[in-house]
Amino acid sequence: MPYRDPHTAAPCLWAVHDRYGPEFEVSYAVPSEAKDKQERKAIEAALIAVARREMGESPTANFGRIIDGYKQSSYSKDEIVGGPLSEDETESNTENGRGPVPWENVNEVTGSNWMGLEWSEPYFLKNRLAVDPPDNGLYRIWYGSNSPPLAYIGESSNISSRLYNHEKTFGGDALFSYVNRPELDAAHKRQEIETDLIGVHYLENGEAPIAQFGYEEQLQEI
Repeated sequence: MPYRDPHTAAPCLWAVHDRYGPEFEVSYAVPSEAKDKQERKAIEAALIAVARREMGESPTANFGRIIDGYKQSSYSKDEIVGGPLSEDETESNTENGRGPVPWENVNEVTGSNWMGLEWSEPYFLKNRLAVDPPDNGLYRIWYGSNSPPLAYIGESSNISSRLYNHEKTFGGDALFSYVNRPELDAAHKRQEIETDLIGVHYLENGEAPIAQFGYEEQLQEI
């Protein structure tokens, strides 16, 4: 089994091949928009979001997961090479993911029930210390006079810490709100919902959130 570097899906694809074999089928598309890195990643998020809505679950090898009965290779001090689990071994990334969120109020990106989720009221980032967001959840950042598009969509197991860093990037006058979802207790579960949100944002508004995928320099154009 390969490692997750250079591609995070490699261990899972190896496990699928090992169990089900003998080969994969591959197809690809080359839309002109994909020449731009941010557009390409946004299209990917949109495709995954649509697939999750249609299938009721994530594609098997997305979000760093692996199928039941296998452990992933790890660059730990022992450099573990993954493969089938023995009877006394466990692997956390085989845990079930989170199904798609409802595609409701899709064009209300700053609404209190955007995508069928219960968002908190908006707060200024400069007032973040007066807010007590949950540990596990999702959040969105925007500027009052410039939405849509949003500025950023994120997930975290420590939203307060993320907001501290984001204030430096987006400034104190940016607004944020969050979703309290304690059941999203694993990174892949939060990333699934985050991808739904980014994908629908792209489909509805024709663009990703302004600073998504490491494009913070675009904030200077606001």
